[in-house]
This record gives sequence, structure tokens and C-alpha cells, in this order.
Amino acid sequence: MDNRLLEPIKVGKLTFKNRIMFPPLTTGYEERDGSIGDRSLSFYERLAKGGTAYVVIGDVAPVRTASPTPKLYDDSQIPVYKKLADTLHAYDCKVALQLFHPEYDVPGVGRMIMQAGMARQAAAKAQADGNTDEAAKQTQLAEQLTKDAYAKLHHDMQHFVSEASVEQLGQIKDSIAVCAKRAAQAGIDAIEVHGDRLVGSLCSKVLNHRTDEYGGSFENRTRLLRNGIAAAKVHEDEKFLVTARIGIYDGFAYPYGFGVKEGEGLEPDMEEPIRLVRTLHETYGLSMVNLTMGNPYVSTHVTRPFDGGKYIPDEHPLYGVARIIQGIGEVKKAVPDMFISASGPSYLRQYSDLYAAGAVEEGLCDNILFGRMSFANPAFPKQIMENGRIDSKMICVACGKCGDLIRAGKPTGCIVRDTEVYLKYYREYQAENKA
Repeated sequence: MDNRLLEPIKVGKLTFKNRIMFPPLTTGYEERDGSIGDRSLSFYERLAKGGTAYVVIGDVAPVRTASPTPKLYDDSQIPVYKKLADTLHAYDCKVALQLFHPEYDVPGVGRMIMQAGMARQAAAKAQADGNTDEAAKQTQLAEQLTKDAYAKLHHDMQHFVSEASVEQLGQIKDSIAVCAKRAAQAGIDAIEVHGDRLVGSLCSKVLNHRTDEYGGSFENRTRLLRNGIAAAKVHEDEKFLVTARIGIYDGFAYPYGFGVKEGEGLEPDMEEPIRLVRTLHETYGLSMVNLTMGNPYVSTHVTRPFDGGKYIPDEHPLYGVARIIQGIGEVKKAVPDMFISASGPSYLRQYSDLYAAGAVEEGLCDNILFGRMSFANPAFPKQIMENGRIDSKMICVACGKCGDLIRAGKPTGCIVRDTEVYLKYYREYQAENKA
């Protein structure tokens, strides 16, 4: 049987040279101001050179924010994204930006980060004056403030969902549209409206307690996502595609979430996700979606099954892998004309390429996102092309430690395959999270 992963496919006016995609993961490679620098370019070029057909840059903020992610909120930032596009295009690799809104108390986080900086300055002065006790005290304060700021960044979203004004949500929609225009001007191939986080939380009956036009009914809960896509599609043309990332299953057991059957614990129910994907395709003309399941901060094992996890409830990781492809496959079969990307293969190690090829062959999806495997072995697509299979000596072992680095806001990679580079960051993470 031919390997369907290696087949090219056309979406709109874009042609992908194969079915292998790098998902929008937070990498921590951007510069302190959120710009795309040499570290980011080097990492993404490795993926393109290794044969990946499509790279999505995760969590690009369309507004000025303290969020430690890439940013594209001003025309002056367009050249660095053009350099990124040109770099990946040299390897016939398409590139997209996943647009998310930092739905947090940005001023509050900014103050915490500023206070941390002042504490570091005080520590340096105290050290220079020979006051080691005060230096240690200020260093500890800076570290704690930084840790608290990152925690606030990730958790304020749950309050913002219900508290954001209608005006604020309208501004978010507008920022997505303006950022899409800048991405197109930079030569980026596509943008992906982030349907997890804020817009995904608005879809959820668990997190969304609003009583206005953004809460209650399915139409209201999905309004921001639909409006954001509609606003961005104004800038779509033969060289630029508007897509979306949608979480089709929250994995929240109580009382029920998006994609979860009411009164059935964690049982998936694809009725509303299918309705949403069909609406985006038939009413808004969306041709491509990236589907995920689970929350990377709350139910990590659902979205990225891994060994050694303390899952609630307890389940074997293989069950999680099956749930992902079954849920996504159900949506694909219900909306067959929509181009759908699926995830979750890396847990299967050396069999991940066979799983992915089989999923495409069975019509459960159109391409596959390889995240953790790409960290472990950026050249695995080329290995499949040249040797027919992934090199079993360079596979992801599904330890989940790259995910720990992602959530900690540290430069992310494989501590097993790139020990010299990433083990130090993991040890920092361990030290910061000691009980």
C-alpha cells in the first residue's frame, strides 16, 4: 500500500507537498519582545528542511501584551514574518500563524513582570554592594513574581470569558482581522483563528456563564469564533487562506462541556462540534480546520496522551489516542468536504507513521499533526520518504516532558534526544516546582 502521508493535497489555492504538519505549539524560542529571531528561524527551518509540509506558528498575539508568545500587532513587525515565510518557502514548506487573543488581565500581569524586573535590579545592586542576603531575597522575589505572572496568564482566561464586555469582544474580532491582513502582507500562507482558549471557552457551557449575545445558545456561544473568521476572510485570496483550530471536546466531567454528553461524565458527544464545523464550511466558506480534543492545561493527557501520567479518571493512553481519531473521524465523515487535520500520533512511537497513514487512508482526516515527534526528530518526514519508515532510534518516547516545558514557558524541545540543549531547562522546571 502506498503511504498516503507522502501524497500532496490541495486546499483552496494552496498545495501541500505531503500530509505531515507541525501543530501550533508554544516553543519559547521567540525573543523577549515576542519577535521572530534567529532561534525561532533556526527551529522552524529544521522542520522545513526535514520534510514537513506545513508549519503553524503557535499563539501569535495580534495585540501588544505581556504574554510570552510571538506577536504581530504593528506594521513594523511584518518584515520578520516575511523572513520567516521566505525561509520556509525555500524548502517548499507552507507556514501559518495561529492567532489567539491574550484574554487575561494584561495590565495586572504587566505590573507583576515589571516588579520582577525591579527585584532583579535590586538583587544585582545588593550583590555588587556585598549584601548577599538581600541579593538572595530579591532574587527569590523576582522568581516568585515571574512564576505567579505566568500562572495568571494561563488561568485568568476562565474569568475573562464571562466578564469581558461586548465592546472588548468586538475589539478582539477586529484585532484578528487586522493581524490577518498583516500576515498576508508578510507572505504568510494562512492564518488559523484559535478556537481553543477564549473562543473555545466561550463555546463551553461550563466556562461560559454569559447572558448576552455571547452566552446561552449554540449560536451565541460560537459567535466570537464565527465573527473572527468572517472578519479575517475579507483578506483571503489566491495566496492566503483563513483556517481555524477548534477544540471539539473539552474533557470536563462536570457538569458538561463542549463536545461532552450531558449527564454522562466524560462521554464525547460530537453533535455541537459537527454543527459548528458544518456551519463554518457551508455558511462562512471555511475550507480547512485543525481539530483537537482536550485542554493542554487542564486535561493534558486527553490532547497529548503520554506515559506515567496521573489521569483523572485513570485510563490507558491508547484509549486517549483512539478517542482523538474517533472523534475527529466522526466530524470528518459528517463534513467530508472540509479539510481536517488530526493529532495525537506521537504516543505510538515507531508506529505513529503507520497510524497516521491509516487514518488518512480510512478517510478519518486529511493530514496529521506531529508535535512531540517533531521535537524529538525534526527530520522524520524525510526518513519516511527515503526509507519508508521513521528511524526507531530517533522516535518520541511520549514521556511528556516537552509538554512540561511548554506549560512552564521555557524553550521547548526533547530532553531525551537533545539532552545537551533542553535538559537544563527541565531541571530548572523541576527546581521551580518542588513541593
